[in-house]
Amino acid sequence: MPTQPQQTRFYTYTNRILIAVGLYTLLPFLILAFYSHPQADDFSFAVRDRELDYLTVFQQYYNYWTGRYFSTITLFRINPMIWGSLSVYRLSSILLLILFSGSIYFILSTITQKTLSKTGLTSLAALLFALYLLQLPNPSEGFYFFSTYATYQLPNIMLLVMLAIVYKFFQARNSWVKQVYIGLAAIGSAAIVGSNEMALVIAFTTVAFITIVNLKNPEARPYLLFLFVVCMVCCFIAVMAPGNYNRMNEHPNGGKLIWSVVYAGFMTGLSFYRWLLPILAASIVYIYCFGLPLADKVKHNRLFQVDIRLVLLYFLVTIFLMNFVFAWSTGERPTPRLENVIYFFFLFGWFYGLQVAITKYKTFFSATTISPVPAAFALLIFLLSIVQIDNNISTAYVDLASGKAAAYDKALNQRYTLLRNSDCAECIVAPLPAIPKSIYFADIVSRSEKPENGIDMTWINKGVAAYFGKSEVYLAAPNPPVQDNLTTLRQAGKSTLKKESVIK
Repeated sequence: MPTQPQQTRFYTYTNRILIAVGLYTLLPFLILAFYSHPQADDFSFAVRDRELDYLTVFQQYYNYWTGRYFSTITLFRINPMIWGSLSVYRLSSILLLILFSGSIYFILSTITQKTLSKTGLTSLAALLFALYLLQLPNPSEGFYFFSTYATYQLPNIMLLVMLAIVYKFFQARNSWVKQVYIGLAAIGSAAIVGSNEMALVIAFTTVAFITIVNLKNPEARPYLLFLFVVCMVCCFIAVMAPGNYNRMNEHPNGGKLIWSVVYAGFMTGLSFYRWLLPILAASIVYIYCFGLPLADKVKHNRLFQVDIRLVLLYFLVTIFLMNFVFAWSTGERPTPRLENVIYFFFLFGWFYGLQVAITKYKTFFSATTISPVPAAFALLIFLLSIVQIDNNISTAYVDLASGKAAAYDKALNQRYTLLRNSDCAECIVAPLPAIPKSIYFADIVSRSEKPENGIDMTWINKGVAAYFGKSEVYLAAPNPPVQDNLTTLRQAGKSTLKKESVIK
């Protein structure tokens, strides 16, 4: 913690502000969970797991569709829609948000080893959580759409927990305790690798990075080599699934090596352009309030005594490989659900690299009198980015305040009632009155709608129809477009004025 009086005051005020920002960020997303609904794959996968036993699903999907042996094949069997429980579906999103924020706090508290106060630790966790929600490419797929968050978000949480366990392994002195920790890490690695291709890349490069850094550590080396071998075997099982290559046949532009390398390099550079500005502002606050105190108190911690060039290589190669894998497999850019994972690694990888750099060059900072003015200015920029009208956080508040989320919830509940109680075989249902962007991914379509970006969305209709025991389900008319926040607020204001004039 800073020792100068003005530094101490700034540190105290900043902690309070960041905790308030964290609560401000988390609140609307927790409330929105009460308005969330199953979408798209949730229905078709629920039908699959109702009708087929696990071994049949594993055989069919591993051979003909995907190597994701943990998420799509295994974890989807806890889909709340298998039992038709909308309440549990919503509770799952709430728990996910709590688990995500809790996993950030857990790994930070493990790594910092009580060098930060609980207030400081909470404010740092709030800073990272707010940054993640602020720029998350697609919040709906990140926290509200079961089929995507079970595949992509849960592995992120597992990765943070696994890394905390690996850190505890290094702190253990008893060989039996070390075996327990490395065994848990191996199980976590196997689950992460079997969840999705982006998580596979992160798990592989991270375990490889940790192993390489500690090759000269005779006590840790055999354990880490075991973990690395387990990770490699799991990667082989996931990558060599016949279903992966069968699925690639649906993407004629896939398999182009040179194009994939060039495109992945371009997307790696684009990541800095898209995401770096708010992170830079937060980084200045981090250096002043957290980085320098940590560098002084954990100066003998091996975690941060790593060659900065190796850290940079690990960071860039991981981002490049995540983009490359998808470009090579499909010939396309990563979809928002995949970008969610890339941004997750970009954010946490950036701050790890930043702390390594601070630790390396701490003598320069300690020899310099640091004014809180730059950090205060950076904090102001960060706060302005939090309240900017078109970001994810503001959108969440607009979806609630405008009534979009409530109207969406009401319309879908009415649709479920109709589909359950009607004896129609070919059912026509009303379109949604509004689209709350924060929790919406996709819906069924009308007969008149054409394929979107060349993709026939009637597959969602088929899944919903099968779930409710109908032959066909269609919208009576297309859903309204997703509106930007300013348009939504203007329309909400006009609607309120009309109601007031009618009352008068």
